[in-house]
Amino acid sequence: MTVSWTCKSEEVGLAIVPFQYRQDAKNLLAESAKKAGGYITIQFSLPKRYGTDAQNRAFHSLIGEYWKSGLSSYESFEDMRDTIKLRIAGADGYLFIDNGKLRSVNSLDEVKGRYAEIPKSWVDFTLEQRKDAIDEVIREATMAGINSKKWDEIINGMEKCVD
Repeated sequence: MTVSWTCKSEEVGLAIVPFQYRQDAKNLLAESAKKAGGYITIQFSLPKRYGTDAQNRAFHSLIGEYWKSGLSSYESFEDMRDTIKLRIAGADGYLFIDNGKLRSVNSLDEVKGRYAEIPKSWVDFTLEQRKDAIDEVIREATMAGINSKKWDEIINGMEKCVD
């Protein structure tokens, strides 16, 4: 199912655009102001890949319980989540400061100096990468010694879904 509407480009806010796509959206809006009289069509659709919802819930439930356990050595929940995602699927882009301006680029070759990696979005993971990310959280948390009733409930719930 797809829903779309057309409006003036200045009426479009970028709050709903994921960070890694904002520059592309800004460029598209600027181009629409020149070519289409300032009008743009916005389209929302269901994900093209199926099965992501259950895996997404499993990944975030596991990683959330791991974080709550206090057994991880990461500085923050976001750092833990992003580090695992980067380890499995690599970076979607890179951020760095160039002459006082924050720049976002897609290739490490374009980076000048120190940089931060932007992890891929869950929907950009392949089916195999999603499985690997879940396995990585389970492996790392188990090695850290996680032992909680909630953790066991999540693992048992995942095992029931597979049967």
